Amino acid sequence: MDRLKKQIDFLIEIDKLKGILRQSLVLNGTRRENDTEHSWHMATSAFILREYYKKEVDMSRVIKMILIHDIVEILAGDTPAYGEFSPEEKYKKEVESANITFGMLPEDQKEEYLNLWYEFENMETDESKFANACDRFQGFIQNVTSDAHTWRKFKPNKSKILKRMRPIIQYMPEVYNGYIKDYLQKYIDLGVVEDDFPVKAIASDLDGTFVTKEKKVTDINREAILKAQAKGIEFIAASGRDRTSINDLLKDIPNIKYFICLNGARVYKEDEIIYEASIDREVSYDIFLKAKEVGLNYSATSRKNIYYSQLDTEYYREFSLENKNFNFVFDEKKENILKEDYQKLVFYGDKEKFKKLRDYVEEKYLDKVNIFESGDSVMDIVNKEASKGNALKIVTNDMGIALDEIVVFGDNENDLAMLKDVNYSVAVENAKDLVKENVRYNTKSNEDSGVGKFLNLFLKLDV
Repeated sequence: MDRLKKQIDFLIEIDKLKGILRQSLVLNGTRRENDTEHSWHMATSAFILREYYKKEVDMSRVIKMILIHDIVEILAGDTPAYGEFSPEEKYKKEVESANITFGMLPEDQKEEYLNLWYEFENMETDESKFANACDRFQGFIQNVTSDAHTWRKFKPNKSKILKRMRPIIQYMPEVYNGYIKDYLQKYIDLGVVEDDFPVKAIASDLDGTFVTKEKKVTDINREAILKAQAKGIEFIAASGRDRTSINDLLKDIPNIKYFICLNGARVYKEDEIIYEASIDREVSYDIFLKAKEVGLNYSATSRKNIYYSQLDTEYYREFSLENKNFNFVFDEKKENILKEDYQKLVFYGDKEKFKKLRDYVEEKYLDKVNIFESGDSVMDIVNKEASKGNALKIVTNDMGIALDEIVVFGDNENDLAMLKDVNYSVAVENAKDLVKENVRYNTKSNEDSGVGKFLNLFLKLDV
């Protein structure tokens, strides 16, 4: 009976959680939420949002963690997430509370629940990472239903909010990018949240954006990237080019970890391919036949094989080498078109011919490929799932950062997918009008070091 008494005493004690009030409002702002309401809503969030957490987890363990994670606040009290407090002092008080409150249970249950509480706090297991993401999401939802009450009250800047949202950004990026990002930007635009520009990465198109017509990186652009890297900001190269060509172009910029290649059809993390998408063989073959009929020349990349009737300029240097990294197959009369797993098709011609091919492709294969202009007299086709925008999401997910922690530069149609996904989007002066219409900022041209000049001002790199 002593065991039962301890268990009942514990259950009576935790009923006090109903009286622990949080900063969040409920019922259309008529009163503050209490800890038990928070835990219930958080547990429901775990069931509803389970599909967005990509790891296998023991849901019973997750729910247990959620139900007991705030019990320590019975003695320690609630600490406002955006208030001023000492993390060390907060943790010390909560550890003391955990030992006292869970210490009311029989020894085996005390050990189980105390360990679960520590597991949640340490956020090292898959279950605890998911539970913490749900914790931050539930608090965010209460903010949504109260017109940003806690943000208005405590006035956190963007950096502080992103720090709070980090478990969602890292472990459920679809939830952050699909909803939270735009909601946060709304209140930045309204002046409720200060945007202190917490940039963690820079992504830039190369040709027409970062390099000059002579394919040179200006001193201003290079120095700006080096200064940004010294501040811990990653530089992401995003191009229609393949990795070898990008390396040659950016040989004076070291320590580049991520490469978005072939307009997003291939993504590298250092020397490892972390994403690749090919076009369906029958689809690409049919597109080749139509392009031949229209009178367009082509270059097609299939991993290390380059098939071409007109060699892509990015491969000129590679082609001239005695020991080549690629196998080049010339098809002058376009009579030897092969069915391969192509990552990118490139066509060369004029706008009238492009229109004929584009109309044909969009009518037949709009659900299978992306088609866009990537330069003067150049049109690219990649798998529907491949774009610079999708590739940028893959990179940010790998880095554990949000899309709105990136500055992105572009000039052409193939850059739109990544420019539209971010809030710090920048078009160079020579960009297409369609690009300029879809960005937040503008800068000087690629010939006038637009990328570097913008970064120096925006990130205060000279300070």
